[in-house]
Amino acid sequence: MFYQYSEDQNAFRDSLRRFVQDHYDYETRRQRLEKSEVFNADYWRQLAELGVLGLPFSEADGGLDLDFPYLMAVAEEIGRGLVLEPVLPVTVAGRLLAASNNGDAKSHLAALISGENLVSLAWEESSSRGNPLLTQCTLLTRGDGYVLNGKKQAVLAAAESQFYIVSARDNSGDLQLLLLNAKHSGITQRCYLLADGNSAADLEFNNVELPASAIIASASQAEALLQTAISESIIVMAAEAIGAIDQLLVITQEYLLTRKQFGMPLAMFQSLQHRFADMVIAAEKLRSLLWAACQQLGSDNQEKTAAQLKVQLGESARYVGQQAVQLHGGIGMTDELNVGAYFKRLTVMELLCGQQDYHLGKLAELALVS
Repeated sequence: MFYQYSEDQNAFRDSLRRFVQDHYDYETRRQRLEKSEVFNADYWRQLAELGVLGLPFSEADGGLDLDFPYLMAVAEEIGRGLVLEPVLPVTVAGRLLAASNNGDAKSHLAALISGENLVSLAWEESSSRGNPLLTQCTLLTRGDGYVLNGKKQAVLAAAESQFYIVSARDNSGDLQLLLLNAKHSGITQRCYLLADGNSAADLEFNNVELPASAIIASASQAEALLQTAISESIIVMAAEAIGAIDQLLVITQEYLLTRKQFGMPLAMFQSLQHRFADMVIAAEKLRSLLWAACQQLGSDNQEKTAAQLKVQLGESARYVGQQAVQLHGGIGMTDELNVGAYFKRLTVMELLCGQQDYHLGKLAELALVS
């Protein structure tokens, strides 16, 4: 499947690319990570001013009301520049919030779009194995409100966020989505950096007392919204992977053309030409499935195409990343070269939103049903 960004989408992508090139050179990124500076408030404010944080939200909510490919274009540039700020997970969590019927909760969108607040989606648990509907967090009735207990892991941007969207099961076993203030009593954070340098945290909820207004979606609506959020996360993650992979191809091609052995460039060796060609093919497989999944958002095939995309994301990311490191030889293993940083980012993507075995199992189930 072939798709091209529109002229306006390309123009927006180009303006963001200039910002990323000016603020996210690799050496500056390395220095930030050495100081554990994974979030720059000034950069976040500038991204908000560029309109990046408001792209997929309605004008009524304070956004730009632009279609999903704009967000994909943003994701590509974030992947190309190895941006540390959590634009994509915060935006996807915000879209889930915007789709709820809770007016009080949606009132926080304006602060999110302006860059004042961040929101994180907390759904994954040690036992969920990639299934967003499988949760051991409990939401029990107490008086006019509820009490939340349980644990979440690998919550992206949790340390920087002012609010969490949390999934839990109530007394009846129905899924509930809750909006919590990050400073709420009874919430414990364990913050850490992922292998790629991005921020995450494990959360523990100990008898967190909540009013009924904390619920932003219930039962089948909650399940549908959460599944959509995961599908959208996979799509923007794949777009980010495309940006990272495209940059790896540029870096590797330049190295093969300039590095010489036996008096000739490495690019002259046929075996290396074949390996590079396979890298390009892996990238194009992912790109084709990316646009196929994008066009199925909101349809009955959304879950299936997102699962297919995640499987291909793991395969393409792993192959291109490994080949890029190997084709650079020993220098490809050093922190001084950005190839390793791209490989780490692509490796982490393979682990987020369900690994390959989970999505292959989902595709098998869907095939049996059909």
